[in-house]
Amino acid sequence: MTAHAGRLFLVLLACAAALPSRSTEAGFPRSASQQAMLERREVVVDAELDSALGRGTVRAAIRIAAPPSRVYAAMTNCETALTFVPHLRECVVIDRDPQGRFEVISHVSDVGWFMPTSRYMFRADYDPPRSVEFRHVAGDFRENEGRWDLIPVDAGRATLVTYRVRVVPTIPVPQWAVRGILKRELPKLLQALR
Repeated sequence: MTAHAGRLFLVLLACAAALPSRSTEAGFPRSASQQAMLERREVVVDAELDSALGRGTVRAAIRIAAPPSRVYAAMTNCETALTFVPHLRECVVIDRDPQGRFEVISHVSDVGWFMPTSRYMFRADYDPPRSVEFRHVAGDFRENEGRWDLIPVDAGRATLVTYRVRVVPTIPVPQWAVRGILKRELPKLLQALR
């Protein structure tokens, strides 16, 4: 494992189905109440699940009292990621661009008794310290793609971190499991990053 392998950090919502969209273009967080939640150091999660299709839209945000470069360095450290990313058991860099523009990363995560261990590979494209974009390469998902954006706030002294993901597992996932992961694991991950 290397320091850059943690750029995956993207194990979150291993069972969730979500539709990506550019958070800044979509105006996320959208409402005054969501903005107030961020000011109170809370995690904002915006999810719309379609149980008929087994998909949905999931976005999350948190405000961190550190500049984007510091947040980016923390979230792209594999050894650190293993300590705070819920259910992440293994991350290994399979391939790396010599200039550091991308990596292909293998993950193993264990969500719990109700889901089998997930093994998957994805490509992470980097734009430090602004964003990490990732997409499925192989493994236990039909689709696994999303993006982290780190937006400077307070004249660059703080960061608004937004996250969106589209994950479609190869097996059906009960909606109660998806909702549970969204309610518990996404806030835990973002709070641990902070």
